[in-house]
Amino acid sequence: MELDVTHMIDDADDCPIMSGSQAELGPDAAKITWNNSKAYAAEHLLLTDDTMRDNARRYFKGFGAWSADEIAAWSDLELNALVTQEVASWIRQMERFDSDEKYLAAAEQGSVSGSLYKGDDGKWYAYIGD
Repeated sequence: MELDVTHMIDDADDCPIMSGSQAELGPDAAKITWNNSKAYAAEHLLLTDDTMRDNARRYFKGFGAWSADEIAAWSDLELNALVTQEVASWIRQMERFDSDEKYLAAAEQGSVSGSLYKGDDGKWYAYIGD
């Protein structure tokens, strides 16, 4: 599933507060990043229909970190926040490179996720799926 994340690329300065580590944000990093991801997601929903939400739930089920019951219990906001947090981490990966071309080359080599890409329309997209 493709998600238009151009607004997140444009707001890339927000990404560290949505996906930062304890080294960056201190011992409350998980709480800080989760709260910031929920606040951002409430303003910028990425998943806007049931099909998108179902696809995202399947994607996260593949992580093996949550039971089917836990995943089913996530609210729309929690699911959007989790996707937002995931995309923010990918944007931070991408920002390590000084050009789109170097990021794409690293993605082709498998050293970064490669789940972000620029479309022919000039917008940035994230691919959430298998």
